[in-house]
Amino acid sequence: MKKSQELSRKTWKMLAKNLIILAVLGVVAFVGVMSWFTQSTKAEADGISVKTEVSDGLEYYIVAPSDSDQYSAINKKLEDKGESWHRNSLTFDFKQSEFKFMEDLFLCEVTSDGKTFMIPKLLQYGEIAYVDTSTDFENADANENYMSFDIYFRTKSKYDVMMKSDSSIVPTGEIDPNTEDGVKNAAIGAVRLATLNGSNRQLLWIPGPCVWFDGLANNKEGKLMTQVPATEDFGKGSVYHIEGTDTLQYTGGNTSTHEYYNDSKMRDTIRSNGTNVIASTAGDYKLGKDVSMITLDKEDSVNGYYYNYARINLWIEGEDAEARLKCVGGKFNMTLKFGLKGINED
Repeated sequence: MKKSQELSRKTWKMLAKNLIILAVLGVVAFVGVMSWFTQSTKAEADGISVKTEVSDGLEYYIVAPSDSDQYSAINKKLEDKGESWHRNSLTFDFKQSEFKFMEDLFLCEVTSDGKTFMIPKLLQYGEIAYVDTSTDFENADANENYMSFDIYFRTKSKYDVMMKSDSSIVPTGEIDPNTEDGVKNAAIGAVRLATLNGSNRQLLWIPGPCVWFDGLANNKEGKLMTQVPATEDFGKGSVYHIEGTDTLQYTGGNTSTHEYYNDSKMRDTIRSNGTNVIASTAGDYKLGKDVSMITLDKEDSVNGYYYNYARINLWIEGEDAEARLKCVGGKFNMTLKFGLKGINED
């Protein structure tokens, strides 16, 4: 073999070897980047503790949403008027058959008015992620991207069922801007809960308006604020992108309103005036007032009960800066307390 041919062959071998190394490094880098994003954008169901409590005389039963695929398989259990109905407090165990429909739940950033749920496309700008309205949103799936269940109630007489004022959605750990876990717990600022009576929204609850991630502070590195007053004139808004530019801005708003993206990918607001938009003004993550949900006006004459059901939806609002990048993955406890309107309770 000629020297020139041997040299050429060695050169190609070296190039091929280097290309393979580069390819491997590229894959490793890609996986590393994807891991960095995915670890910051989802919270497992195990990070959520859900508990229900009821007043004396009120019985309840929990099923998958009536318009979901999961519902039909367990619907017949509602015919059981005995053991299936709970009379005391209950903590959800996502591994039990009763709550099996929630076992694949991963809370990710969705945007919603409490009734219709979509997954917005998020783009990163420094330490901030903003909603990209130039691409289509995905439809969010119940009990995959957000929590949703129907809760049936029954009593021996007609009553209104209310969610009681001391219901709470509380982060399990301290919100601390100086620790990774503490920052994750700031996602409570973007948690929302809605109750529905049929197609009508009865309640939209903002449990953590006192938590706010100011993504444009400190040279776009962000600043976590934990004592924001829940007042109408504070002016809390959220980050949005001006299309066709590299500019991010805060829009108007306040802690007693809910901002989201509608099905036309336009920012919209649900205001506290004229509707049950409840912000936890004391900063204690409690509902703060009793809210009527449904009237038990359907009669089961065979067993002597009046009954009805409500839909409960829980999600992390992707329009909020608290939901984005490092401010996700926090764990929280939800305790929902239900009572009967007009009955004196301790």
